[in-house]
Amino acid sequence: MIYQQSLFFFDLSAVILMAVLAYLSKRLGEALKIGPYYKILYATGMLIVCAIILDMVNEAVTLNLPISVISISMRFAAGAAAFLVCLKYWKWLFSEFFRN
Repeated sequence: MIYQQSLFFFDLSAVILMAVLAYLSKRLGEALKIGPYYKILYATGMLIVCAIILDMVNEAVTLNLPISVISISMRFAAGAAAFLVCLKYWKWLFSEFFRN
């Protein structure tokens, strides 16, 4: 069983993290002349918000659908997309770290 209250705080922190990473990636993208992939981070934050709403609706109205599987899949897809976008902007850090 998934505890909704702890999942809500985790989701809230993930949305805030994605907003901060989007802002930092926008600034870094302007400096490095990288395309506006940072907008995907805003979309992933909204996907997590949609998963939160889906969980709240499922809790309010009992349906015989696997809503929790769908909402967890939405969270996983958002996390994977955010990871790939962050790699696009921040991959240069790995070469700097391993160069020394």
